[in-house]
Amino acid sequence: MKAQILRRMILGWIVVCSIPILSAQDLPGSSLPGSSTTIVPPANEVAPAAVVKKELDPAMVKEIKDVVKTNIFAVSKRNINMALSTIHPESPTAESSKDMMTYIFARLQLKYTIQQLEVKEIDGDEAKVEVLQVTQKLSGNAAFRDNRVKMLHTMKRDGKKWKMFSSEALLIEYLKY
Repeated sequence: MKAQILRRMILGWIVVCSIPILSAQDLPGSSLPGSSTTIVPPANEVAPAAVVKKELDPAMVKEIKDVVKTNIFAVSKRNINMALSTIHPESPTAESSKDMMTYIFARLQLKYTIQQLEVKEIDGDEAKVEVLQVTQKLSGNAAFRDNRVKMLHTMKRDGKKWKMFSSEALLIEYLKY
């Protein structure tokens, strides 16, 4: 059981560090026969009200973005302590993150470029941040495929500071040169 949990945490951290293990692909098989059906709503039905986006506090948005930028800077400089300072102590991947950074930093020099960084929502002590980043191998003796990954990071407060709690890869694209 512990081995399975550790394995999941390690795989999660690999995605956070942009070492993709999955590629985006179409599902196998052929399309279903027939044609699509168009559904027309009844004329007397009222359309739902447009979703009103909550206004985000600019100072808090900057704080959250700075944590993500610090994390990327730390891993690009191979600074384990600085990188760990951006990870929430209660994160299920905190311990495995340290192990994976040690492994990766000993074998690879990677370049990280943030292409987009957007705070999607802030709800109390939790926030969602979408990051589009490119990771490229500069040197090293381990196999690595340059990639672009879109991540959704969940941030949580640790006291008064925002920290990274978990991450989900939304899209992984391998780069071809």
